[in-house]
Amino acid sequence: MQWTRSLGLIACLAFGSTQAAPFYADKPLAHPLIVGLTESQATLAFIKQAGGVKGYYSVDPDESQPQLLDDFGNATIESVFNIALDSESPIRLVLFKQGGQYRVYAYRYNENDQLYQRLDKLQPALERITKDRKKLDALTVKQALRQLTPLNYSVFYEDSGIDEFDQLDHSAGTLVGYFDQGGKPISANPPGTDQDSYKKTFAEKDGRFLTVTYWRGDAPAQEGEPLLYNYRASRVAWETEPQRFTGSEDGPSVAYSGSGAVAAVGAFAQGQRTGKWGIGGPQGSWSQGGYINGKRQGQWNLDHESEGYFMTGEYRDDLREGRWDIHLAEFETPQDGGFVTYARDLRNGPSERRENGQVIERGDYLDDRRQGLWLTPEGTGHFDQGVRSGPWQLKAAEGHTHSVGFVADKMDGELRDTDAKGVLRVIEHYRGGILWGTQEGYNDAGQLMYSYNYENGQREGRSLVYSADGKVLLSDISYRNGNLQGPYLTFLADGSPATVGRVEGSDFIGLMTQLDEHGQIFSATPRCRFESYRTEVQNCGMAREFRQGRVTSERDYLYGELQEYREYDAQSGRKTRERVIAADDKVSEITYYDNGQIDCQVNKAGFEWMTINQQRLKNHDRAKLAGEQLCYHRNGAIKSRELLENGLSACRLVYDENGTQTASSPTGCGAPATAAASQ
Repeated sequence: MQWTRSLGLIACLAFGSTQAAPFYADKPLAHPLIVGLTESQATLAFIKQAGGVKGYYSVDPDESQPQLLDDFGNATIESVFNIALDSESPIRLVLFKQGGQYRVYAYRYNENDQLYQRLDKLQPALERITKDRKKLDALTVKQALRQLTPLNYSVFYEDSGIDEFDQLDHSAGTLVGYFDQGGKPISANPPGTDQDSYKKTFAEKDGRFLTVTYWRGDAPAQEGEPLLYNYRASRVAWETEPQRFTGSEDGPSVAYSGSGAVAAVGAFAQGQRTGKWGIGGPQGSWSQGGYINGKRQGQWNLDHESEGYFMTGEYRDDLREGRWDIHLAEFETPQDGGFVTYARDLRNGPSERRENGQVIERGDYLDDRRQGLWLTPEGTGHFDQGVRSGPWQLKAAEGHTHSVGFVADKMDGELRDTDAKGVLRVIEHYRGGILWGTQEGYNDAGQLMYSYNYENGQREGRSLVYSADGKVLLSDISYRNGNLQGPYLTFLADGSPATVGRVEGSDFIGLMTQLDEHGQIFSATPRCRFESYRTEVQNCGMAREFRQGRVTSERDYLYGELQEYREYDAQSGRKTRERVIAADDKVSEITYYDNGQIDCQVNKAGFEWMTINQQRLKNHDRAKLAGEQLCYHRNGAIKSRELLENGLSACRLVYDENGTQTASSPTGCGAPATAAASQ
């Protein structure tokens, strides 16, 4: 087998020659290669190059396309390690020595773009840790970082426009204390699982402290790990009593959303909002207005960006009053929009909405609920305490209009559907918003096209369908509880019957008759319901088919199983094939030439028992081939004889039209059979 091993080695060498060399191949390394970083599975290499050391990493399996981690200059890499400071992915740290001084950079892997990013917000803390160190290792760095208050250093905070806030070093500051979800101080040290937020101060001026409140986020670390929450700044403010969770704000203040966007900006005076404020909302919306003694006062702009409009109006003691104008998005025409009238922050009085120069909504509110006559995008009608009540004209598809009454916001009574030309098309009846009663459809000339009846939203009773001119009944079908049940009648264009039957449980029961365009029956099939291993509906008894008044087939069914049958030529009336069952359970299937002479006779024997309605019956449709099988020439002479034993051919003889044997088995088949007579 030595030659196969040689071939395998050659193949491996050939395959390897097609792969690009790893980015670190044959490069001088400033630190041992690191493969499979915990947070990314990347390969990290620090390579000596002209001008200093650069770090590279690759998350590609072939490691041939590296990304630059950082340029460390003329440095030596002392240690590469990671630490968990929050509930997100670990932070990768690089300890290096440059110009005789220790330095540390921190990075976090972003799974979305598969890149490492340096955590600049953590850098000031790292500079404090490395300052004037004569000796430093990874353990010492980790211990120092764990002394910091918990914080997610990856969060980017939107500029607030207040320099002293935007330039804060969140890794610094003096811890005030931890608070639970209700804002109550936590005296325990460490604070435990109740910790929801904490506060730090960064400066003091005239008895006020520059204070930042940090919120922990929603998800703690995995079970078994230390409690590392996803803390980020939620509010920056000047406060006179930082140990209180809220209520002592005095001066500028900024609130941040969980993503770091500015959520609110303004000023406080002795714990109450004052002056001009901006407040964020969903999808980047921004509302603006003034506060006096903690209450909104005067003109305000309320942004509803997610709904495509903003509102302007007046607040009095934190309540909307009077007319508030609605302005659509900037790209809409200036005349579009509308107004709403308020009284003590509830909609009271007239309101209106316009789009594309047209009024689409108009009506009055009473205590924040629609009242009286209204025009709405859905139509025109009355409201009573906020719900539709009384007559309405509703808009429908293709320019149609529905005239209907409402009771407690649900359609009740007669609905009349008219098309764009004012022609009545449909009349329906409702009870409590549910179809209940007749439903009728009409053509252009006002003639009835169909008539259905409903109870509790389901078809019930007769359903009638008429021809396009409304003059001829085409179907008369009955339903019960939404299912076909009862007489089933269809008609031809001249009104003569096409299908006559009855349905129970959506199945035809009894004799189902179908007629052709001449009024002659072409199919008559009896069907019945019975119990076998389950309840079934199948053909039962003699089913007949006709062409031009002549029988073309007769099939006798025993509870769905075909027994005897006969088929006839529609022109001559002669049989073309049949199955005959004898009293001794012998079964013959016979085909005929067009002159009436037997073509072939296939003989079978036996049956299978089946249990119907708790009675055992013989099913001859499952008979097996047995005995002598005969075929004839058109002149009546035997064409072939075949004997079957246990379902297998024992012998076969073939004859020409003169009765001369042309082939036989070695054993023969005994005496020839008597030629069959023609019909």
